[in-house]
Amino acid sequence: MAEWPFFAAGGLSTLWLLVHGIMGGRDIVRPALAPSDLSPVVRYTLYICWHYTTVSIAMMAALFVWAGVSLNMTGATIATALAAAFSMVGIVLARRQGGQFRDLPQGWLFVPVAVLGGIGLIL
Repeated sequence: MAEWPFFAAGGLSTLWLLVHGIMGGRDIVRPALAPSDLSPVVRYTLYICWHYTTVSIAMMAALFVWAGVSLNMTGATIATALAAAFSMVGIVLARRQGGQFRDLPQGWLFVPVAVLGGIGLIL
């Protein structure tokens, strides 16, 4: 068994966590919370969902690092499935909504994370 794919997936997940926190906070959260025609319930639901995503990516990164340290396949399997689900949801919804992937790359960012997790599970 090789731990390097899990460490790589954990590092990449951590990078996406930072991108989410920095760019997402600036480009998504601030405008969503700004006074607008959106009802407060909608604005704050979006804010809560953004935090759910933050926690999910942090847990994914932690599970991959834990798998790298301990070769825990349960944690690696959960993290890999989560990365694959993020990929599928992001890619399908971007396409379904008519968005361009250059504007909505989120789903594609988790493809290499899921691939690295899968490689770790196979090795």
